[in-house]
Amino acid sequence: MPWKEGGSISLQTWLYAAAAALFGSAGQVLLKLGCGESLMNSLLDWRTGTGVLLYGASFVLWLRVLASWPLSRAYPVLSLNFVLVAVLSAVVLKEPLSVRSMAGTALCVLGVAVLGKS
Repeated sequence: MPWKEGGSISLQTWLYAAAAALFGSAGQVLLKLGCGESLMNSLLDWRTGTGVLLYGASFVLWLRVLASWPLSRAYPVLSLNFVLVAVLSAVVLKEPLSVRSMAGTALCVLGVAVLGKS
C-alpha cells in the first residue's frame, strides 16, 4: 500500500475523494427525484438511472482512494456526504434546513477535521 505513516496524501487522491463524495450525494438526490408511485415507475425514471450511474462512478473513485489511503483515514471523508446531501436537499428538493440540522452537520465536519489531524 502506498501510504506511509506521516506521509502526505496526493492532490489527485483528495480530488478522487471529493468527487466520490459529490457523485454519491448527487446520486442520492437523483434517486429521491426518481421515486415514483410504483417500483416500476421508479426504475424506469431517467433520474433513477442517472443516480445509479453516479453511484457507480462514486464507487470506482472510492476504490482509487482506498488503494492510496488507510481505511481509517479515508472513511471519515465520506461524512462530507452529510453536508452535501443537506445542502443539495435544501437547494434541489426544497427541503427545510433547520438550525439543528446545520449544527449537526457542522459537528460532522468538525469530527472529520479532528480525525484528519490525528
